[in-house]
Amino acid sequence: MAKHTCAICGAEVNLMSGQKLADGNYICRKNCGKKCFKELDKVSAHLPMITEHIAQIEKGTKIWNEVLLPLKKSKSKDEKLVEFGTSGGADLYVSPSTGLVALVETHYKIFIFGKYQKACVYRIGDLARYDYFEEEQKNSEGKMEKKHFMGLIFDNTTGMAAFNLQLPTKKACDALEKCFNEIFGIQKTVRNSLNNAKRQMDAIKSVAGAVKAAAQGNLDEAAVNQAMGDVDAYVRGDRTEILAKADAILAKYR
Repeated sequence: MAKHTCAICGAEVNLMSGQKLADGNYICRKNCGKKCFKELDKVSAHLPMITEHIAQIEKGTKIWNEVLLPLKKSKSKDEKLVEFGTSGGADLYVSPSTGLVALVETHYKIFIFGKYQKACVYRIGDLARYDYFEEEQKNSEGKMEKKHFMGLIFDNTTGMAAFNLQLPTKKACDALEKCFNEIFGIQKTVRNSLNNAKRQMDAIKSVAGAVKAAAQGNLDEAAVNQAMGDVDAYVRGDRTEILAKADAILAKYR
């Protein structure tokens, strides 16, 4: 059986004890592979992504333990975490008060003893996509049943920037989508219709101004950036405040 070396810790591995990555490198399953989240597709990952992901977990776990986990016990409604449990997989916690979202895996060293958690923490404002999809999968009895997922993709993120979150029902997926929509101010309610219309008009005016400037030969970088920002705010919602909240926390963990 062919022998290889773990590209991270240097341990000797074979086809059984090693995980081959997309770039041809190997990592050991026993140590380095276990440091990664189960949600990470290691088969298609390259070594830099694995090392960045491990660093992402180390930092995220610290933030989870020191900042977010204490909020689970907060009696303040404004500080409470919004939890989306996955019944066996990693759970998602949304914290509007800090501008952060955490994907948390819970592990036990022996059966139900020696509990510990590891986490990936993201800025809510970096959430680029949160799309629902479903798949037909076989259950333990061999019968086909429908599984519900939310696919999340984050911008400006090294390590694991995208993952599929399996939730127990379509209703739970709808609740997660509604949670993010409300944070970004893009929910489809009468109260927010005027805000949405204003963002749309700002985007139209900015683009029109940029087009006019281009026609006159006076297009500058500021006009382009303004137009792009207004269009982004219309499509994704205004994320200025939620990003500022997250940055205030993350500045302590550079």
